[in-house]
Amino acid sequence: MPTEPGGGRAGGDVAARRQVLLTCLAAMFATTFTATLLTVSLRTVADDLGSSTGVISWAVTGSLFALAVAMPILGRIGDIRGHRRTFLIGTALAVVFSLATGLAWDAASLIGFRIVAQLAGSATIPASFAMLFAVFPPQERVRPSAWASGVLSGAAVTGLAVGGLIIDAVGWRAVFFIQAGIAVVPLVAALRVLPPDRDGLRRPLDRTGAVVLAAAVFALTFGVNRAAAWGPRPIVIALLVAVVPLFWLLTVVERRSTDPVVPMELLAKRDVRTAGLASFMISAAHLGNFLVTPLLLEGLFGLSVALTSAVTMCRTLSIALAAPSASWVGTRIGPRALASGAGAAYVVALAVMAFGTRSDMLWLVIVGLIGSGLAFGHAQPPLIVIASDSVPEDSFGLVASLQQTAGQIGGVVGTSLLSAVVADTLHPGPFAAAYLIAAGFALLGGLTIMLSSRHGVRSVLGVRRDPGQAARRAQQVSERDPGDALRREQADQHDQLKTRRLPG
Repeated sequence: MPTEPGGGRAGGDVAARRQVLLTCLAAMFATTFTATLLTVSLRTVADDLGSSTGVISWAVTGSLFALAVAMPILGRIGDIRGHRRTFLIGTALAVVFSLATGLAWDAASLIGFRIVAQLAGSATIPASFAMLFAVFPPQERVRPSAWASGVLSGAAVTGLAVGGLIIDAVGWRAVFFIQAGIAVVPLVAALRVLPPDRDGLRRPLDRTGAVVLAAAVFALTFGVNRAAAWGPRPIVIALLVAVVPLFWLLTVVERRSTDPVVPMELLAKRDVRTAGLASFMISAAHLGNFLVTPLLLEGLFGLSVALTSAVTMCRTLSIALAAPSASWVGTRIGPRALASGAGAAYVVALAVMAFGTRSDMLWLVIVGLIGSGLAFGHAQPPLIVIASDSVPEDSFGLVASLQQTAGQIGGVVGTSLLSAVVADTLHPGPFAAAYLIAAGFALLGGLTIMLSSRHGVRSVLGVRRDPGQAARRAQQVSERDPGDALRREQADQHDQLKTRRLPG
């Protein structure tokens, strides 16, 4: 029997909540730390399978596109079929296809197994966020969100940092056998500690809506990405032109569906749109300069590949290290203030990087790099909380996955735009311009959160309204409408009568 954890839905058992958190974090780490691992061993894998690095690289890029397409659908499946069930099936399939990846016999089997393994593992992400938000009370949800974001970033660091060492020591195949063994641990623990799914979760998946949504997201992400690499080819133009009609078709299909994959009333909620737009902007800034920085370090400052990897890893590591601080600060000042402040800090960090680039000061670029990682580590977790707090529990998975998808699409746009700005230059001007463009994205993300609040800047800064203002305003309304006071008095009497009738 699974333990029923405390928090939002099941009381106040702190130890049980901690068990759920640790299980979800372990599963997210185990299923994602190999996502970037092949990038440090493309040539080794290609030689072993008798292929080319260009073909093998699709084991990485193909997985990223598949995730962008499938993430909202996986989140919705968890909402309608149960997040515990989705978590268990996703983790089990990730174990199986990680083992299969280690046994791949050619490039096609490797790419196919990697894509399926990543899709299965990614199902644990929205399911984990949904279960964590269900068991943690609303005022504490920044804490698990911050730790989850930190673990996902730490997994990327681990793949880059130790992947090459393990591959040199025991071979690339052993890495995926190790991954399967690690993933078994949270899978077994999940059977005991994860909260049971709610009753009655057998609603059908809107297959038509899922297909149209997948086509629309693929056309947008693949079209923008290939536009930077291929230029205005007919297939690129066709994909980009198809984006608007596909999203229009999605709204038509979803409005007619009795159980849509993306309910339109969900997107009508201001905080869902706000958090999604902010996630898009901040991810565009982050991933865009993430691509530009290695080119700067190698081309302009003359660092070796090893040193460039070590310096850029400082930023990714700082994202993971931001988790304790984001958890502590977000719990005290609230997710909206944390996201706005982190967006502002990101702008400052990118401005420092731009100034360091123009001034030929490597140490200043490194300071800005670490600052940008810390800012991003504080910005992303509260955005998921802001969106999730505005929807019912049966939409937690979809909202978390939509946040992830918005970030992935923003990342595609940011990398495509900033790589076009930098191109093949070896001059500081375009690099500084790229960092300032990224700062503009971060500024828009922070302002989106700040200005979306009902009371704007006053609410974000914690400025409270006069507690007597509402009462005075109600009294003024009552004076204009004497019947209003009578109606309120009758309603109060009705509530008191109802309370007296309740047993106990």
